[in-house]
Amino acid sequence: MPALRQIVLSLLAATLLSTTLFAQTPAVERPLVTLDQALAGVRWQGRVPSQATIGDKTPIVLVYATWCPKCNVWTPELFAQLAESIKDQPVILFAVNADETVRGVDYALQRKLVGPNIFHGDDPNIVARMGFQSELFNYSIFQDGQQTNRKQAGGYYNLENGQKEFALSRQIKTGLEGKFSFLTDKTSDALKQVLWPLELGSNLDERSLLAMRKKMDEPLANEFNSAISDFLDGQVKEIADSRKGTVPQQIKGYEMAEAIATNFKSTPQGRACRGLLDKLEEDKAFQEELTAKKLYDQAMQKGTTPVTLRRMMGRASSRFPEAYYGKEAQKVIDSVQ
Repeated sequence: MPALRQIVLSLLAATLLSTTLFAQTPAVERPLVTLDQALAGVRWQGRVPSQATIGDKTPIVLVYATWCPKCNVWTPELFAQLAESIKDQPVILFAVNADETVRGVDYALQRKLVGPNIFHGDDPNIVARMGFQSELFNYSIFQDGQQTNRKQAGGYYNLENGQKEFALSRQIKTGLEGKFSFLTDKTSDALKQVLWPLELGSNLDERSLLAMRKKMDEPLANEFNSAISDFLDGQVKEIADSRKGTVPQQIKGYEMAEAIATNFKSTPQGRACRGLLDKLEEDKAFQEELTAKKLYDQAMQKGTTPVTLRRMMGRASSRFPEAYYGKEAQKVIDSVQ
């Protein structure tokens, strides 16, 4: 018996020591990543929107696994709340299964995590890329394409009626700043089905719009025409406002004007954008800014070594030393060792 007691005490001491060491060892905090980096390598079920086509909507990446019995008890409620909370919200949810050996997309689909702005994929490596501590129901919200936080999706609030509200669902409903390009609070359910693909980056020009209208009855077509007109008016206003902004804002407005002038030539908005482009083509200072940005972007994309980056940035800084992107290029040169 004394020998057995000594063995038990030794095991307890070892357990306490290992627990203490584990508690005192801080988790390694990985750098935050961009949305494109986070989703690189995911095997998607169907096509998904890119960062470039998401627009001003807020991306959320949810990572989950199917192997945890305790989690499987509450995930149907979590998924149901998520599907309801992002319904008609300017949010894009990328739900990625991280099981090592099982493709688990069906797990989420069976639990009704479905909607026009919900996309499913598999990738066990996404856990490490996003800096999560495990694959068990973690998520990140992205702003301007950049990961802003890492949170556990199982956290919830107890409600007065005895039910619980998951923190992610509450945050989606009350704490995000995304916005739609086409949908409004007054958009009918029938038109929402038509406009969601456009919100997710489907081709938008006069020809495609004509093809879409042919399939609509008159009331829906009238509502559709009004929605597109409101969208174009909003784009024109944003372009006009950009002329008073920073150089990057002005260039973004210029690119928007190019798209509308090309894709909506016969509309009043398209003609207005063409008039603005004609004026800007005669603006020597603005044309220099455009060229400087082009050289800057090329350097950022192709300057894979410090030597190459400095050399390519030098083209922008030496040719356009007073331009915004000429100065930005010089900052990069000064920062590169």
